[in-house]
Amino acid sequence: MKLSLNQLFWLLTTMEIGMTALLTIGESFKESRQAAWLSILLALLSSLVVTYISSKLCLLFPGKTFVDFVPELIGKWLGKLLSILYLAIWYAVGGVILREYSDFVHMALFLNTPIWVIMVLMILMMIYTVTGGVQTLGRCSEIIGPFITISIVLITLLLAKDFRPVMLLPVLPLQGLGALVKGSLGAFSFLGESIAILMLIGFLQPHRKITAAATGGVALAGILLILITVSTCMVLGPVLPTYFIYPVYSVVQYVSVMEFIQNIDVLAVIVVIFSIFIKLSLYLFITSYGTAKVLGITKWRNITGASAILFLIIALYPKNIIESQVYFPDFWKYIVLPIFIISIPLLLLVIGMLRRRAGKLTGQ
Repeated sequence: MKLSLNQLFWLLTTMEIGMTALLTIGESFKESRQAAWLSILLALLSSLVVTYISSKLCLLFPGKTFVDFVPELIGKWLGKLLSILYLAIWYAVGGVILREYSDFVHMALFLNTPIWVIMVLMILMMIYTVTGGVQTLGRCSEIIGPFITISIVLITLLLAKDFRPVMLLPVLPLQGLGALVKGSLGAFSFLGESIAILMLIGFLQPHRKITAAATGGVALAGILLILITVSTCMVLGPVLPTYFIYPVYSVVQYVSVMEFIQNIDVLAVIVVIFSIFIKLSLYLFITSYGTAKVLGITKWRNITGASAILFLIIALYPKNIIESQVYFPDFWKYIVLPIFIISIPLLLLVIGMLRRRAGKLTGQ
């Protein structure tokens, strides 16, 4: 199984944009109001640093994934324990994303359809795609990524007649720079999921542009998010988005050009579904492949079904939208972000560079 640089780029762009736009923009508006776009920009810059660190860590061990090189870096048992912790986190986030996706689709399209039916249909598509290998995901993202990018630009152009640039003033939040930082945490925690490259770069041929492809994919997703945030602010203002569950979906419903081009909110739904499909499929691949490696199972595809069932069980666990879209994001933001997204990859990179300098790394 091999990935190309172009596939890595579009994989990261596609997986980052949908859920981040759907769930974090409202929080940014709540904290920093008209400066929400600056919070997204701060989140983007922070996530680029995380992506850079993760990429450089992987490049110390060409051809190896996270679960392969961590035991070599910090010892067999500690490395296996850390691998299990990361897999547990990826299983959890995969299940919660499945639930958040189902809640959105249930509200937007299929109000009378049992939510478990929406979940099962997505899981079947995920299993079918993932059994083809990571290269299948890469090819899908090469088609879906440009479609999502063009769709977001098109929706922005259609909204342009309703833009009120004055809504972006004053540029800095009245609540101070602390509000700017606080408003960036949600988006940063989602964009920081780019640490998934820890399980992807091992499938690329060694190339000096790997880091550029990874950071470029995250950068494009961040730029699109800023575009969405600015458009939302200029149409709805800085206060109204804080009252919507899905501000992005709400703003798209304002599109009406000469009473002919309207009701294109279905396009926004398609964009979100495609993005989340790639994201969920990527997490299913990561968890299936990583679990097989940790357990010593040769054929990782044999446990794809079991991993998908675990996703479903986790997705069915939250009793309501508060548990899935408030409690878990808070856990992700205040626990996973500082420890597993920032600190551990940075610490591993420092250890790896020191061991490399001492000539104690074999995976070079």
